[in-house]
Amino acid sequence: MKSAEDSPTKPSIASSAEGSSSSFVLRPYVGWIPTVNGRLSFRHVGDTRRPTESIFANVDTGQERIIVAYQRRPLSDILFPRLIHWARDISGDFWFTLTAKSNNSPLLADQISGKIHVFKSREDWRARADKQLRKLIGELWQLRFESQINVPAQANLAFERARQVVEDGADIEIDFDLQRNGEVYFSQPRFKEEALQRASEQFAEHDGHNIRKWVADQCYFFLRDAAHAHQHHEPSSDTILILQDRKSDDVQWRKNVIYSLHYAIIRFKRDPDARSSLRAMGILAYCKSFADCCKAKLKEDYRDFPDFNEDALLLSLQAKANEIAVAEQIVANRQNASTSKAVASRTVVLAFVAIVVATIAILIQPRISSEDKEHFPLLYQVSTFAAENFFNFIGASALIIVLTWFTTAFNMAMDNRRLGRSLLEATYVRKRSAIALLFVSGLLVIGGTIWLFKPAVLSMLEPIADFLRLFASA
Repeated sequence: MKSAEDSPTKPSIASSAEGSSSSFVLRPYVGWIPTVNGRLSFRHVGDTRRPTESIFANVDTGQERIIVAYQRRPLSDILFPRLIHWARDISGDFWFTLTAKSNNSPLLADQISGKIHVFKSREDWRARADKQLRKLIGELWQLRFESQINVPAQANLAFERARQVVEDGADIEIDFDLQRNGEVYFSQPRFKEEALQRASEQFAEHDGHNIRKWVADQCYFFLRDAAHAHQHHEPSSDTILILQDRKSDDVQWRKNVIYSLHYAIIRFKRDPDARSSLRAMGILAYCKSFADCCKAKLKEDYRDFPDFNEDALLLSLQAKANEIAVAEQIVANRQNASTSKAVASRTVVLAFVAIVVATIAILIQPRISSEDKEHFPLLYQVSTFAAENFFNFIGASALIIVLTWFTTAFNMAMDNRRLGRSLLEATYVRKRSAIALLFVSGLLVIGGTIWLFKPAVLSMLEPIADFLRLFASA
């Protein structure tokens, strides 16, 4: 059964963010939030757990849709973030809020318009907006149980109060218009404090960045995460699509989006694993959907767009995915067989060694006595040494077992851990210096551990030295 929002809609008069010269000035940035069927569901805007879980209210008043949401977003991309954040006393976290309304009832709405506000620090967020906004979001959710007659007025009152809270406390704000087909238009970001704006622009200019474009991109990523489920790529793959400069032209940016999507397809296609090929197929579906949106929007102006043989590309991706899947299954079967043989061999060897050792112990036990020790001096010395250092042997055996279990029980996939990704990126960017740094760090860790636990290390080395002296004296 189709929901109300899945029904065909009639575009409203207020839906167009295009078509006039002033719109290029008011909304200089544009992007696309992927939707495979060409129609975003406004009902789910705000409900996201990427990169952190959002707190939101999305209420249908019968006359319009009201959305209030906020989310903490970690934006630091430095290497070794935990160490650097602790050493520099920084967090890299920003708080983003969304306050928006639809331009019509949920049955007819084809656009959501509103504002995104940014808080630059945890202290600003907690002092200026946290408790108030959370309370107002709770009030909006409670309206689901109220009489339909009272909902519009109460919802608008809570919305205006929420908007006022974030406007009074935020450091940056930006306007946006999100259309049903996924096209989203952004204004220039506005800093509330001139000192913050000047410092941000100077710092960004020193590194060759456009701070306004960067802020707009981050707001786009926030809105995209709030309205879009990452189905065919990692949520961290933010740069597949970014905002485009409109530059008085509503055609070129669409071509840029198509180029970006096909670049991602080719990049995934080159990866030698089946999952990447399947992701490329999903992004190809997005690309087809966006091309259809462009055709419907531009009509006769849809010309000179890049032409790709997408049917052949899809067949190629399917063939590659199947080929890699078969090859990976063959390798997996061989590895399983090899592992099974290795486990069986180790079990047999351990059982044989245990039997031999037990037999030898039984045979030599009667010989090791005070009467016969002259006939077997070395054996007597070894058995005496083992008896005197019994707990040292037990402790060393336990340590070896723990280290063996720890090193074999975990699959330390470098690309799945933040520290691993930092190490990997460091070795790619500065290979020699990274290797030297890792080597020196390893020496420092080992040396520091030995120095810190010097008595324990010496107590372990002394029995080993004594044991070796037995054979030297013999």
